[in-house]
Amino acid sequence: MTDLDDEARADLAGQVADLLRPHLPAGTPGAEALQSLGAFCAALAAATQHINLTGVTDPQGMALRHVLDSLTVSPLLKGATSLMDLGSGGGLPGIPLALAHPELSVTLAESRARKAAALAELVASCKLAPRVSAVHARGEQWLAEHQVDVVVARAVDQTVRLLKLLRPVRHQFSRLILMKGPAADEELATALPRLAALGFAPPERHEAELPAGAGRRVLLVFHGTR
Repeated sequence: MTDLDDEARADLAGQVADLLRPHLPAGTPGAEALQSLGAFCAALAAATQHINLTGVTDPQGMALRHVLDSLTVSPLLKGATSLMDLGSGGGLPGIPLALAHPELSVTLAESRARKAAALAELVASCKLAPRVSAVHARGEQWLAEHQVDVVVARAVDQTVRLLKLLRPVRHQFSRLILMKGPAADEELATALPRLAALGFAPPERHEAELPAGAGRRVLLVFHGTR
């Protein structure tokens, strides 16, 4: 894939926006959000040519598997004004959630220095600073010094291992949302007998089907002690 020039980026952004239009969740800001989400996908595709932020760069894949997948979290953010995207990678789900929820302050935590720097450039490209920031840090270390309403982790680690990491800082957040795929229920069954020792109650389980056969997302919502 050659570098995306301005025309190619605008074309990709427009295609993504058109694909998103019939599927945006109720309550999502309309035309402005579509334009911003499309522009983010184009910026992500351009950045990926220089550092591997995502393996999905086609318009349909970005619309469905990046943006709409990220927005499955939206119904679970009621009352939240701050969110930390743990292990953000390509800014997913943090940047789409920030674009769809103008009231939300978002921190993108990424432990790999080059990816954290690329995320900072994406945030600047999307003109989201200072409401959105990228930090070079492990999520649990950042949480040791900061409080947020919601922590979201998308395909970061197995449930038990992640809860073990977050146990010492569970007083720093109100909700932890784990975005899981087909192995969600198997992971949850393994985790249930250990939850009390890890300091968490059994989670709420939510499920979302992505359009056009793009897959099923299982969302596990644990409550912290903030």
